[in-house]
Amino acid sequence: MKIHEVRATTQGTERSIDAEALRQAVGSCDLFLCFNTWHAAGVSELLEGFPATTETVGLYRRYKQWVRGEETQHALDRLFALAQRLVPTLRLEDFAQAPALTAEATAAARSFRDSVPAGARLLALHTETGSRKQWPVARYRAVLDAFLERHPEWLVLNVDYGATELEPMVHGGRVLAAQGASLDVAMALLGACDGFLGIDSCMLHAADFFRLPSVGLFGPTSPRQWGFRLTPAFRELTGNGSMDDLTEDAVLGALTDLAAGRLRPA
Repeated sequence: MKIHEVRATTQGTERSIDAEALRQAVGSCDLFLCFNTWHAAGVSELLEGFPATTETVGLYRRYKQWVRGEETQHALDRLFALAQRLVPTLRLEDFAQAPALTAEATAAARSFRDSVPAGARLLALHTETGSRKQWPVARYRAVLDAFLERHPEWLVLNVDYGATELEPMVHGGRVLAAQGASLDVAMALLGACDGFLGIDSCMLHAADFFRLPSVGLFGPTSPRQWGFRLTPAFRELTGNGSMDDLTEDAVLGALTDLAAGRLRPA
């Protein structure tokens, strides 16, 4: 398999791809299967230049096989429908394993877990994303302090890449950080945890693939499209379009249910 990167540019809400660069990267093919959830003029030019014998499959009407999806369909199901167009008997769950990580990352996570006191449980925390999808840090402080007060067997591992300032906290000594860890190490550390709390982000999706009991916080994005799809134990809290509407009591209640093994889809 060869991987060729062709960068898209964005101007306002419009994305574009250099049609010639795309054509050179793709070359000749019998089947063109596109997983892009957006369309650009450069892709249209590529499709128009294919010979009549080339089969094309994608999420927009310009493809010979247009795989239509519902607006509220989960993103994973929408993308996997492209593979099911080729082989209808395929099941997403048969291919949705935990992330494949480097041996070094896996070893680092194993070493970290071995260093945790026996009997302790780990809650992975991820707070970083675009500003519209973030929850105020002060609310994390309050919720985590209350949770750790009630559950002395739990520790928190913050897998944020940046320096999220959670202090001052009464129980700050039980909050560990993986600041600056590479993506594969951070995901491996997340996979070594017993639960997850975070916003709509790559780490939420990683927790889903790891099948961790999870609490997800949503404001401007839809959990029906971007929420949990694989883990059987989760709670999705929504702020009716705004993260500011998510209450500390609701998040603490969800974490309490996570610790007690009571999480189930709503």
